[in-house]
Amino acid sequence: MTIRMGYWDCPSCGQKRIEGPRGACTNCGVARGPKIPFYTDDSAPVVEDPEMVARARAGADWNCKYCRADNRAGMMDCHQCGSGPDGSVRRGQAFVAQPAAAAPPPKKGAPVGLILGGVGAALVLIVGLVWALFLRTTDVPVTIAAATWTKTVAVEKLEVVQKGAWADEVPAGARTVKTESRGRDKQVQDGTEKVKTGRKDLGNGMFEDVYEERPKMVTKKVDDRWVTYEKDEWKEVRKEKRESADGSEPPNPWATAPPAGHRFGAKKNELVLKLEGGDKPLTYELDVSSGNGPAMVAKYKKGTKVVAKVNAMGGVNSIE
Repeated sequence: MTIRMGYWDCPSCGQKRIEGPRGACTNCGVARGPKIPFYTDDSAPVVEDPEMVARARAGADWNCKYCRADNRAGMMDCHQCGSGPDGSVRRGQAFVAQPAAAAPPPKKGAPVGLILGGVGAALVLIVGLVWALFLRTTDVPVTIAAATWTKTVAVEKLEVVQKGAWADEVPAGARTVKTESRGRDKQVQDGTEKVKTGRKDLGNGMFEDVYEERPKMVTKKVDDRWVTYEKDEWKEVRKEKRESADGSEPPNPWATAPPAGHRFGAKKNELVLKLEGGDKPLTYELDVSSGNGPAMVAKYKKGTKVVAKVNAMGGVNSIE
């Protein structure tokens, strides 16, 4: 196992990166104490001294129940007060996960600053375009020419569709029509490799690197099977609509059972307003599926004057 040096920071004087096994600050002499956490990183040196390796393997330090001093594993008496380890508490030994790998460097010839600048400029352009087309609005005084309460439901039918996919990507339940051999680039296992997954805090100022055996995947050109298959899928064939322009609630088009071999899909329950008074007629839809239909009908009657917030694409974002 690979042992790395750990460190701790002195809470008294602020001294940084004191070697973990040291029991006192190298600057002010204050004792380390049981609650000071250890830490390390990949720049920390590997511990190779046999005595220090043996100390690391001996286990976590123990905290004297009388004077609270930290003591090395294996010591039979507290170095500070002479008490034995009976009833003492060992430091915790926790697994620390390896941080996520850093993003790969940019391709040769593309300075980081230039790439970041280009990405930033593109984002600013996109945000500006979205704002100009959809978020920036103009107030247009309009009159509600019609308010139609509309309920719509999609009617779907189970149909046989034919698709193609690689053999290991064919969905469950599909029926194979034909199979043919094709070449493709594919990730395949080429042995195994040890991957560092983190490190274990040994509780004595040192850490152990933890590795895991994982499949080593490489991209190879392989002969694979391309499968043409059939699958049953629900397809929308039409919409059923019920509407009312007199303020009354229309019946639900999904209240009765769909025809044999069909089912109901997405439903809409909305108040559709036709707005006049601007350069061209406008339409605005209000969702009333939460049961607020009667209140919306009462509020937005025919002839009511409102202000439409119209975006650059001619759509209505909201009404006031």
